[in-house]
Amino acid sequence: MTQAHRSTAHGGKAPGGSRCDGFTLIEVITVLLIIGILSTAILSRGGSLNGDLTARMGEVRSQLRYLQLMAMKNGISYLVLTCDGTDYWAYNSADANKPLPLPGESAAKIPLADKKMQMDPFTISYDAFGIPYNGSPQVKLANNATISITVGGQTDSLTVTPETGFVP
Repeated sequence: MTQAHRSTAHGGKAPGGSRCDGFTLIEVITVLLIIGILSTAILSRGGSLNGDLTARMGEVRSQLRYLQLMAMKNGISYLVLTCDGTDYWAYNSADANKPLPLPGESAAKIPLADKKMQMDPFTISYDAFGIPYNGSPQVKLANNATISITVGGQTDSLTVTPETGFVP
């Protein structure tokens, strides 16, 4: 390797007198393009980087699944999750005045304001086979039941499927 080649390899001057350090225009454009693609992918996943709505949806989904599993495990008809638009809570239909504790909650009756969320009123119950019902008195689901949840101005909904009670 000649002296000229060694000096250009370490940022020295090239034979024409120009410097060899820095980025080319193609490298800069490539990096900006990659950053643009990544940011588009991240924003398209949730529309926002705010995870509060996703977290609240996951909580309610888990609580519905918990009640379904408890009804099936203990052979109880009906375990109910209900919301009046201000609070939501679970109970056994045999004793509607005694709320059941839900996993991850410190109170049996959960104020929506404490979670900074809104939910439309609903009543979903499960029988000993895990089959979902809505309303009071219980009516077996014929169509999907939808629970609308709003957090920070963003709204999404959970769907309870008939017969299986699956909440995707």
